[in-house]
Parts: sequence; structure tokens; C-alpha cells
Amino acid sequence: MKKFKFSLEKVLSLREFEENQAQIELAKAISVVTELNNKLKFIANERVKNNDARSNSTDLSYLMTIENYIEGLDYQKEILLEELAQAELILEEKRQIMIEAMKKRKALEKLKEKQLQEYKKEILKEEEKVLDEIKNNLTT
Repeated sequence: MKKFKFSLEKVLSLREFEENQAQIELAKAISVVTELNNKLKFIANERVKNNDARSNSTDLSYLMTIENYIEGLDYQKEILLEELAQAELILEEKRQIMIEAMKKRKALEKLKEKQLQEYKKEILKEEEKVLDEIKNNLTT
């Protein structure tokens, strides 16, 4: 009997490639969100540190410098929060694309597995027929 061949093997390979590409895009989106979160944490830490320095200083020019720096941090924070919101939307979109790619690949893999099981059943039937023929030839 001929060897098992899945007729949609090229399509399955394409689905696997698409899933890998979706994984790469998802990883990039996660990286962007992580980077923005790290920047926001840095700004929060800087703000706390400068608030403490502001509390411990009486030099007016130094206090003005700190106040300007904190205002700059707040401005940066607002920009980063907007970027983060956009990045999270993109992340969710990439996640959905990844989920869809996985579904498509899994559907083809299930079909391949089903066809393989049917193929194995056919082989067993063929082997049984051959064994029955041999048995019948030996008994006659």
C-alpha cells in the first residue's frame, strides 16, 4: 500500500508559517507595552525621588528646577500613557490574530490526524485481507 500523504500539507505549512509570523508580531507588541510600562515606572520613581528632594530643600532656585523637572515628568507621563493605550490596542489586535492563526493550524492538524487514522485503518484492513488469503491458501 502507498505511503500516507496529507493532501493539504502545503496549506498546513502555510498555516504554521502564518502562526509563527503572528507569534513574532505578538512578541513585538508585548515588547513595546513592556518598554512603555518600564518608562512609566522610571518616571514614577523619578517623581518620588524629586518630591523627597523638594521637601528637603529651602533653596528657591533649586526648588524651581525641581518643580520644572516634575512638570516635565508629568508631561512625559501623559504622552507615555497615550502611547501605552495605543500599544495595548495593537497588542490585543495581535493577540487576536495569533489566536485565529492557531485555530486555523489546529483545524488542519486535526484533519490530518483524522486522515492518518483512516489511513491506518485501511492498512489494517488490507493486512487482514492478505493474512486471510494466506490462511485460506494454506488450508486448501
